[in-house]
Amino acid sequence: MSNDQKKLHKDLPESAEVDEETFLRRLTTLRERMTDSEYFAQALVTLGEALIKLKTICQTRDNNPKRVVCFGIGSFTRSYQALHQLAFILCIQKHFSIKEAIFFDPVFRKCEKSVLQRLDCLVMADNCEAKYEADMQTLFYLPHCPNCLTNNLLWRNWRRKHLKNIILINNSFESLSCSKPERLLRLDSNYILDIMSYAVELPLEDDYEVNNVFNDLSVHIFPLANLPQEGSEVWQEKEPPAYKDVEMVSAEDFAKLSIN
Repeated sequence: MSNDQKKLHKDLPESAEVDEETFLRRLTTLRERMTDSEYFAQALVTLGEALIKLKTICQTRDNNPKRVVCFGIGSFTRSYQALHQLAFILCIQKHFSIKEAIFFDPVFRKCEKSVLQRLDCLVMADNCEAKYEADMQTLFYLPHCPNCLTNNLLWRNWRRKHLKNIILINNSFESLSCSKPERLLRLDSNYILDIMSYAVELPLEDDYEVNNVFNDLSVHIFPLANLPQEGSEVWQEKEPPAYKDVEMVSAEDFAKLSIN
């Protein structure tokens, strides 16, 4: 690894002050390297497979995502993992010519919101706790997020017409199901467990040059033909998820915060 690459891979300074111009140049360099990486090339193949499956099963002409929504990426001016994840999803957005990109993380600082806005991305003002409706084909990116966020996303879209619109890159459902007993998983992952048998999971091979950035992530899709028919008891309306002792900043907590 060259000295220049090492500079891109080390943790960013903890200082509250960030020179946005310098940071944007660094991000541009990283994005260029990302598009040339084997990991990115393989990720495009995997996403392409997912889109083909959606197009074939759903019999639609165009299943390319129309929007990117990213939750919980972290403080990308302080963490190299978050920085590389940001570079990845921005490269995906560009490759598929996705016009709209929306981000939210309660830890975003003012400078990070400014950087995203300068990149023509939208930053949510309110914490929806990932309860975001997929009213169009949407690529959701939740790398290494708490299970409850994915669970919330699924709850909000617990209808055939919405689940079919979701292309989800996040922690592997398969790995999650093997991580602990079901009775414990039900505490924060009940919707994940209930949808697993209808989902198609395509693992993202992690051969990235930096460790602990993209490990154990998969693409998950929910083809309409795989989902139970309308009227099935699966779709019975349920109470919103409630959690205890989970790693998530709630909407109420976020409203009390003032993060600069």
